[in-house]
Amino acid sequence: MSGDQEQGGATPRTVIDPGTGRPVLLAPRRQARPNNTSQATDGICPFCPGNEKQTPPEADAVRMAGTAKDSPGWRVRAFPNLYPATEHHEVVAEGDAHSTLPHELDANLWADAIALYQRRMAALEARAGVRTACWFKNVGAAAGASMAHNHSQILGLPFVPPRLELELAQTRARGNCLWCDELRSAEAAGRIVRAEPEYVLFVPTVPKLPNETWLVPRQHGADLLRADPKALGTSLHMLFRAVFGAFGPVAFNVWLHRIPGIDFHWHFELQPRTGQVAGFELGGDMYINSVAPETSARRLRSALS
Repeated sequence: MSGDQEQGGATPRTVIDPGTGRPVLLAPRRQARPNNTSQATDGICPFCPGNEKQTPPEADAVRMAGTAKDSPGWRVRAFPNLYPATEHHEVVAEGDAHSTLPHELDANLWADAIALYQRRMAALEARAGVRTACWFKNVGAAAGASMAHNHSQILGLPFVPPRLELELAQTRARGNCLWCDELRSAEAAGRIVRAEPEYVLFVPTVPKLPNETWLVPRQHGADLLRADPKALGTSLHMLFRAVFGAFGPVAFNVWLHRIPGIDFHWHFELQPRTGQVAGFELGGDMYINSVAPETSARRLRSALS
């Protein structure tokens, strides 16, 4: 009997929910993930330098000159996920210190991380059968993180996720770009958190849950894979600083919305876990938000002042 049969079909696969027509990723092996969300390492964190052999072989890294693959000397390191949700699923460990909070890593580290994300997304999208590479980051156990060490994940998918298809359809139906409109209206409405020359942090007009915040490039036709890592890393670091300054060490999720090869204004969305997703949200696929966007923006903005 094969290992897959013994585990009830452990190979990740995509199935379609007949009730909604949406894809669902079945990945039974992810039940075996370790759960280490503690700041303390006791020398066992597989994402820390010196423990590289506890992860699959390195796919790419930002390293000190002269250091060898799968050894210490890296600042940012990418490798296949040991418990994949898809055939193409990678982890990117950020920082050689066992830090659990993204704002603790400096802007230069985030610039290095952006450069590595760009390379790994391009590499995944060059593979046969991959339509888009989806980047996301879970911070804290309440946000679904199973490992404390700062890290992100990239999934290579054979399709565009339904949420992005919906956003694309909505902006095409409008006849103009939603994110360009949001950029124009955010300042007048008092929803700007931080404005930089190339990127703006702001709370959207209609946040789904309390304190949702976006990072959006000013240029509509910008290509994430060709973005200056330093400028984007600085703005991403500002976003993490604002969330920590406003809410403390709160759990949060941040994800990238990008559709390669399509006229789509890419952006990051960050959702602090300061609200609740309960029965109505799960059952109706709708949201209840109890915090006005202007209130969220004011609190986040003051955290950076």
